[in-house]
Amino acid sequence: MKMIFKIIGIILLTGIVAVVIISSLNLTNRKYHGLVEDVLRKGSKEETEVITGNDLDRLPEPVRKYLDYVGVVGSQKVHNFRVEMTGKMKLDRDSNFSSHEAKQTSFIDQGVRLFYMDLYMKGLKVSGLHHFDKDDARMKIRLLDIFTVVDENGESMRKAETVTFFNDMVVMAPQTLISEKIHWEAIDDFNVKATFTHNNISIDAILVFDEQGRLVNFISEDRLAMNNDGVTESVPWSTPISEYQEINGLTLPKYGEAVWHYDDGDFTYITLDIQDIEYNIDL
Repeated sequence: MKMIFKIIGIILLTGIVAVVIISSLNLTNRKYHGLVEDVLRKGSKEETEVITGNDLDRLPEPVRKYLDYVGVVGSQKVHNFRVEMTGKMKLDRDSNFSSHEAKQTSFIDQGVRLFYMDLYMKGLKVSGLHHFDKDDARMKIRLLDIFTVVDENGESMRKAETVTFFNDMVVMAPQTLISEKIHWEAIDDFNVKATFTHNNISIDAILVFDEQGRLVNFISEDRLAMNNDGVTESVPWSTPISEYQEINGLTLPKYGEAVWHYDDGDFTYITLDIQDIEYNIDL
């Protein structure tokens, strides 16, 4: 009997050691960086132009005022950008917030968004990777960077990621709002409707600005929410912005949240504190 318990103990110890070793390899992080390098290698090396006042002429007044506040005139047109963020996240309303560290690289010309996050829940690391391109949108989440607990893709994900892709343009790279992929419709002095068309998918969003011209919210009903039972439903989604900061000579959003607006109350599921943004990166 003692020998049986000893064998069981050895097996358990071996399993624990294997988990620790595999987890330390940071496979999801490596996958993220590999995908980024892949897209960079395939990207064109065209000379980057500078944004002029003429580029803003067709935009509604609230959007022009926002871009003036940011200070985009005289800066380079953006082909790609890389962001580093920290913050808190929770999986449902009854959970406590857990800290996270995230990084993202988006390629405007190629229509690719790569988002990587490490979430620390009760001492355990949960790693997530979003991969969005012209062919697919996939979200994969792994516990301890080993055990896959979520692996989602498909048409509903593509539309959701299209909303997120545009939201990132508005918040993290407002220089890209001169794109002809965006149709603008002014509502009043502080609200504008935007229709963004990308890879044959069109999404709508309302951009809300304050008197200074700062973006203070982004609202869309085109991003489906996934419940704990795996069922998706159409729920208004918003990303209120409450702080700004200076980055690379631009005045950009610093702190924001993402909120689902359910009929029975709002659910803020993530906060994002932008630490740094780099534009037009290369290998």
